[in-house]
Amino acid sequence: MQSDNGEGGVGSATEALLHDSLPPGLLEHMPNGVAYCQLLREPDQGLNFRYLYTNPAFHHLTGLGDVSGKLLSEVIPGFSETDTGFLAGCARVADGGQPEPFEVCVSAWQHWFSGVLYGPQPGYFVVVFGAVTERKKVDTALEETITQLRFVLDGSELGFWDWDIVSGRVERNARWAEILGYTYAELQQTTQQWSDFVHPDDQERAWVSIFEVGEGRSAAHKLEYRMRHKDGSFRWILDQAKVMQRDEQGRATRMCGTHTDITERKLLEQELWRQARVDYLTGVSNRRYFMERAEQEVHRCVRYGGHLSLLMLDIDHFKQINDRYGHKIGDLVLKALTQVCATTLRDIDVVGRMGGEEFAVLLPETDSQVALNAAERLRLAVDHAKVPLADGLPVKFSISIGVSSLLSVDDNIDVLLNRADRALYAAKNGGRNTVCVASGQ
Repeated sequence: MQSDNGEGGVGSATEALLHDSLPPGLLEHMPNGVAYCQLLREPDQGLNFRYLYTNPAFHHLTGLGDVSGKLLSEVIPGFSETDTGFLAGCARVADGGQPEPFEVCVSAWQHWFSGVLYGPQPGYFVVVFGAVTERKKVDTALEETITQLRFVLDGSELGFWDWDIVSGRVERNARWAEILGYTYAELQQTTQQWSDFVHPDDQERAWVSIFEVGEGRSAAHKLEYRMRHKDGSFRWILDQAKVMQRDEQGRATRMCGTHTDITERKLLEQELWRQARVDYLTGVSNRRYFMERAEQEVHRCVRYGGHLSLLMLDIDHFKQINDRYGHKIGDLVLKALTQVCATTLRDIDVVGRMGGEEFAVLLPETDSQVALNAAERLRLAVDHAKVPLADGLPVKFSISIGVSSLLSVDDNIDVLLNRADRALYAAKNGGRNTVCVASGQ
């Protein structure tokens, strides 16, 4: 080998050295770039090296011409300042260290290379490398996408899950755990833990929805169900997912989805539902919802046959109760009446507040005689009811009731209400605290 000044025969001597231990022609036909270099330590400028031999693939991958005998600082100016980690690895292997993998970006070219460094003899090293710029672009784009997705998930407060169906392992993010009051460390990466959290009444339909997607019978899993929070309460979850991978037989192997906490929305929906159907004071059906239920029952009875009856009832002298005791006590009387209805009537009977102190009771599968008996039981129960006062004797009250029943297929809810209303006024005109049946019943 020639002297370090790189003059005369350096390339040929180095090539001969390499060829001594390699099959003929191997270096020239290798797809990887190969460079044999001598490490130089310059007191004022730090690490450098001289190219002694480069194979054809080296020139193809780097775009450089013949560099034999040239210094790195000449071939790639500024490299020593920007890529000190690579040079440090070269020094370690040239000093007898173990072979080291590397990945480096040549800043001047904006190209990435990866490979292995090893030292065949002290003071020298060999670089075997390939170009990985395109892969790095893909990796960078993927990392950016993952970062963006993480920001989206964190910003939208979505719980994320990634199910490897083959292994059964489920990866989840921290937000998934936080929704249920847990820390990420408390999670078990299993489907069983998810299933254990799901409300028992919702488990079957949740699994059915997931299996439908896995079997290809549904494009996506989208379901609202309840999950148990760490504090024992239940949260409403919107679970959305799709199959992301299938094997060659079309079997699902990976499914990914998100969890959204929709508890507040569900509670609001339930409250709006209640307000639309329930009388705010007494808790029974309001007029609108009662009329809807009554219409449905009349249509069912007319179509399929059977009996149906209706009660109209009114608190006797309710104005006097309000005038004497005040509206607060009047409200307690209204509540007491509905409580008596709840304990006296059947579960299938529907009670509705029609306005003020007037109520209606729908009695499905009930003929006129049974309805009369039910009305009388209700009247007697109310007659024994009392509303206690903080000072003074409890308030007693009574009701008058009108009874009507479905007589023909031409009857509708308005007909029933009119008949029962006339019977109610007959009861009130007859002295109150009594029951009257509509004429013709």
